[in-house]
Amino acid sequence: MDKNIFAPDSLHRHIIILIIFLSALVVKFLVFYLITDPIIFVKYPHFAQQIAAGKNIGERLLDLSPFYLLINRLSFYIYAQNWEALVILQIIIGSLNCIVVYLIGEKIFGRKTGFLAAILLLLYGNLTLIDLTLEPEAILIFLNSLLILLLINIEESNSHLKSWLWLSAGLLTGLSVITKPNSLLVLIGILIWICFIRREKLSRFRSTFLLLIGVIIAVAPVTARNFLIFHDFVLVTADGGKVFYHGNGPEANGMERADLPHQGFIEESSDEPDYAHTLFRKTARAISGKDLKPSACSAFWVGQTLAHIRSDFPAWLYLELKKFGLFWHSYEVHDIDSNYKYYVTLKKFPLLNFGIIAVLGILGIVLSRKKFRDAFLLYWMILTYLSTVLVFFASSRYRIPAAPFLAVFSAFFMTYAASLWKEKKIRTLLIIFSIFIALSIAIHLPWQNELARFDRWQKATRIHYILGGKFLYNKGLYLQSIAELQKAIDLEPNFVPAYNLMGKCYALTNNYHLAEKYFQKVIELSPQIDEGYINLGLLYGLTGNDSKARLYLEKALAINPQNEKTRIRLQKQR
Repeated sequence: MDKNIFAPDSLHRHIIILIIFLSALVVKFLVFYLITDPIIFVKYPHFAQQIAAGKNIGERLLDLSPFYLLINRLSFYIYAQNWEALVILQIIIGSLNCIVVYLIGEKIFGRKTGFLAAILLLLYGNLTLIDLTLEPEAILIFLNSLLILLLINIEESNSHLKSWLWLSAGLLTGLSVITKPNSLLVLIGILIWICFIRREKLSRFRSTFLLLIGVIIAVAPVTARNFLIFHDFVLVTADGGKVFYHGNGPEANGMERADLPHQGFIEESSDEPDYAHTLFRKTARAISGKDLKPSACSAFWVGQTLAHIRSDFPAWLYLELKKFGLFWHSYEVHDIDSNYKYYVTLKKFPLLNFGIIAVLGILGIVLSRKKFRDAFLLYWMILTYLSTVLVFFASSRYRIPAAPFLAVFSAFFMTYAASLWKEKKIRTLLIIFSIFIALSIAIHLPWQNELARFDRWQKATRIHYILGGKFLYNKGLYLQSIAELQKAIDLEPNFVPAYNLMGKCYALTNNYHLAEKYFQKVIELSPQIDEGYINLGLLYGLTGNDSKARLYLEKALAINPQNEKTRIRLQKQR
């Protein structure tokens, strides 16, 4: 590249933007075609199709991002079940976002920084995985970047346009909120910036007023819909308490979520994607003995979680310290099965990981403190998603919206280091390089043994069980399913669902002896749940051993008296 490419020439600037966009498209499409399989995780497409068919999805409406659900509905209306079309749209949006990040970096720190920030971002492989996932984060990241670009350019805009630009900023903020409600923290940061950080002081009230009007225009229809349908005040969604429990309840360790007892088995028995939302509401109502509204169910789990935190406050403080460390860690914690599988493959490719961007970003944040006013909104965006991880858990999807802004600071550090080299300030450069090495070690080394165990668990449960054995079982490929399930058991010998599905596979291939063995193993490992007793009872009924069939079905019904299917099966055995 010619050394004058960064000269303030319009043609060169357009060439830079084109290079960024095309490079991002190439990287993202290569990942799409080389790594990913046909779409498996289809929560939003499932409910979009249900709504399009005129079905009432009930309280599940309160579990879904309103704006992203709308995008899915529009995609289904235009492209029917060709959900790859939406993935391609998200690839294009992700590529455009690299241009937006270039413009943010250029505006605050200069063209070189903007260009390097865009390159870092398009080479961050895990961000492309998020772009390929039918979840709201890809849209959220783009909305946030557009919002920041708009805000940092408002002061220099034509005075006749400023009112419309502030209103537009409010609309973008509101769209971000109805994409992911934690964007309310973004709104707080913008208000702080308007009132205390901006250089222009005269129009604070008007700016704030127009911004809030824009937010209300976007958010109010969702809140009104929730109230009219459910007679409950729910600003956007009603799953905050559930997610708070996941991140801070019993057994939560920063990587693994705290789930309800036997949640996995119960979710498997449902046809709904991500049934845990419904399960948490049912459990809240059962424990409280009240017909709680959705917002009250969420509040119930907040209360349960706070009670758990108070019971061992030092342990929770350590958990928060761990989540803080994991926010910057190079390891990606994926809570979607297919994304974890792709992540394992992606690590073999010569792409950047979060740890590199995090280390460079931290150094850039420290070194850019003289530009605090100009870069305040970028600092705040990173703080917003760090706070999200601390409140909830260190899932890759929760921290990745900070990546575009960390990339800008990473690029600033790189240009700063290059200037030191150019000025032959070798001593200063060596000190900074030593800090870089120390930070890299600090970010990469902690919790390696725990991460290795977590990796083993994920390979067993996500790759070999859900995407392997269970997927093959649903296709009727029972022998192939058994092979995958055995791999899961080899990695995690106490993983009960694998034994349960193995028993079903053997039963369906007429190997009743081995089916009996595996169902007995289910009962041995989880005697307090009804699944093993039901399947063993059905197996004995199938082989003509009616007395044993009744015995085990009675035990299953005693454990779970609400299971009407078990009651009906037992009646047939009598």
